[in-house]
Amino acid sequence: MSVALRVEKVSKQYRIYERPGDRLKESLTRGLLRRHKEFWALHDIDFEIASGTTVGIIGPNGCGKSTLLQIISGTLAPTHGDVWHEGRIAALLELGAGFDPEFTGVENVFMNASLMGLSRRETETLLPTIERFAEIGEFISQPVKTYSSGMYVRLAFAIAASVEPDILIIDEALAVGDAVFQHRCLRRIKELHEQGKTVLFVSHDAAAVRALCSRAILLKAGSIVADGKPADVLNRYQKIIMEREKAYDAEARPIDDKQPPDELRSAPLSYSYRHGDGSAEITGAQLTDSAQNGVEIVESGEALTLRVVVRFHQDINDPVIGFLIRNRNGIHAYGTNTKEKQIRFGTIRRDETIEVTFAFDCWLGIDQYSISLAVHSRDGEAYDWLDAALFFRVTHMTRTEGIANLNASVTTSHQVVQPEALAHESGESLRILRA
Repeated sequence: MSVALRVEKVSKQYRIYERPGDRLKESLTRGLLRRHKEFWALHDIDFEIASGTTVGIIGPNGCGKSTLLQIISGTLAPTHGDVWHEGRIAALLELGAGFDPEFTGVENVFMNASLMGLSRRETETLLPTIERFAEIGEFISQPVKTYSSGMYVRLAFAIAASVEPDILIIDEALAVGDAVFQHRCLRRIKELHEQGKTVLFVSHDAAAVRALCSRAILLKAGSIVADGKPADVLNRYQKIIMEREKAYDAEARPIDDKQPPDELRSAPLSYSYRHGDGSAEITGAQLTDSAQNGVEIVESGEALTLRVVVRFHQDINDPVIGFLIRNRNGIHAYGTNTKEKQIRFGTIRRDETIEVTFAFDCWLGIDQYSISLAVHSRDGEAYDWLDAALFFRVTHMTRTEGIANLNASVTTSHQVVQPEALAHESGESLRILRA
């Protein structure tokens, strides 16, 4: 398979000045008076992309994704390194990039198409297709400064996807459009892939990356930290996100808040809020797949196991241990406990430890979820409650709506009505009306 794009040891440096005048002072002294700090947005980025593949570039905000795509598309020069590509590149970068706000939509279509190497006649042939795809109606004849953000991205994607590029670059712009337009764009990306085009796709949508891409590249602090199958790279990305979330929660937690003991602090367990009388303590929890590997990105319907470890600090009669799953909006998706499952522990002595394992099939909709853990009395008195102790994201190859994936099956029947039967039914109806 031929190579469509090669990035060789690309690095990008920015100079940061504390005050605007510092740039002038440095320029007048020809660099003898150093007044800037160096910031390297990219460090020795090196990879190749084969023709006809769809590759996802992911990473936390500020990792250098947009800078890399600008260098590949030619709108930004690297400090070091080279970029080589085969064929025409169409890039959909930040919102409105390449548009003149005073020009109408049609005028911007012709301007952008000419920059991609199309003649006026070729653009005139494509214009009806672009208008139909963008679906902005009469606004295409109005200045783009009057457009909403959704109209901007509709027109920009319609141009980029309609010029039949050899390499299509998309930088998170699809998040601006509505659900119908996003589905249309994803369908167009699949069509380009089937035509043998190369697609470079940046998105925070794990489901889209998993569904569209055959390979994913993870950036962190300007460097490549993972490159491989989307499922593996997305798991690595999710761990980075969770580490940042845990660090944020640790900084945001009030000083006088109840701090966990040393044993819990050493375990990989965090929470956004904790309460209880301390009679028992949740010391560990883990979400795993069927191979007992810890997971943070889950395929909808996948068999999962949640293990919860509880240590008791007092003698307790018949405690209850359970969990609750919420989506990103705080809506309860599912919860259960040992009481509901008809499990009784009897009297648990002080310093005893209980491990409870919940097994379930995760038929949840595409979203990000948190798991809260609890141990309490049968009357609901909390011994220990950890809110948002674990996080995971659910993806699926097929788009679904809602908090649950009911995994519906579809059957159809098709009955062909013969013309004679239709004429007979019409005649019978006419006779009934006359009567």
